[in-house]
Amino acid sequence: ASIALAAISFFSASLLSAATRIDDPKTFVSEVYRRLIASQSTHSSYTAPEDIYTPRLEKLVREDKRKAKGEVGCLDFDFWLNAQDWTITHLTVVTSDEGPDRKTVIAKFRNINEPQEIHFDFRKNAGRWQLDDVHSLSAPPWTLSEILKCSP
Repeated sequence: ASIALAAISFFSASLLSAATRIDDPKTFVSEVYRRLIASQSTHSSYTAPEDIYTPRLEKLVREDKRKAKGEVGCLDFDFWLNAQDWTITHLTVVTSDEGPDRKTVIAKFRNINEPQEIHFDFRKNAGRWQLDDVHSLSAPPWTLSEILKCSP
């Protein structure tokens, strides 16, 4: 019985630790880029967490994946990089408070020598910071929620 209880406790703890908690959006975005940069130097892969979206954005992401049926959907690049391939340099991350429940985190960097500026809109929802949308100001500009609404 104690082995079963230990297994259940371990499983429950691993489920709880699996959820991504964003205490500070700027720190979170900085950490995603830190891990991307680390993976490029070690030739490994890193995928940013996907359990970070507001219900509105989560629905759009889920619908895009469902329509794609295992193929490439409306989003055919990594929105964190504005590209499929990357070599990130000259990264700066700043935040702009838009009120007590809204923050915009701005990441500026060069990706394979191309300047990038990506804005991450975070909203506090039920006490949790969640990503509500992403905008690239680099040419051509785009908004993640609009890309995800494409017609297949």
